[in-house]
Amino acid sequence: MPYRRSFRLLACCVAGLFALVACTALDPDVPRGFDLTGAWVLDQDSSDAPPDVDAIRRREDRDVIRGRQSDASASAAFAVQDFPVLTARRLEIEQDDESMGIRYDGVVYRDITWGERKRDLWTVRAGWAEGDLVIRSVRGRTKGRESFALERNGALLRVTVSIETDGEDVRSVRVYRRNP
Repeated sequence: MPYRRSFRLLACCVAGLFALVACTALDPDVPRGFDLTGAWVLDQDSSDAPPDVDAIRRREDRDVIRGRQSDASASAAFAVQDFPVLTARRLEIEQDDESMGIRYDGVVYRDITWGERKRDLWTVRAGWAEGDLVIRSVRGRTKGRESFALERNGALLRVTVSIETDGEDVRSVRVYRRNP
């Protein structure tokens, strides 16, 4: 009996350690040389196609009817609209030591502050991990992650988006070239 309790305690500690590593803190300090300021144009050949929201909605509706998806509000179709980079052909970015503003296709504007804050229904954490800008967004059981990586001496921006929902998950890579 005492061995069983010790084993459970050890298993809980190991699980907690893995959870801690998985939730690594994001550094709010902008790394030297990481500047996204400027205009960026989609490289369509290097990018994934935008998600088909209508197709996602049809598949999720079938899953709800079949009982495979219980929470219709945790839908990828709804989440996709909150990640405009998935469809944007042009980004205009302003960045400083405290925050970043992105205008998508000259219409939708999004402000991102380094650290944690609430934005609409989302809790958003933004900072750097392993040299990339990472934005983690959580709304209920829906989790989004955007990773902004500068490549080719800052001439290329690779944005990797991952959205986990109760329905269909969305994963996409969008590549933008800096417009001189």
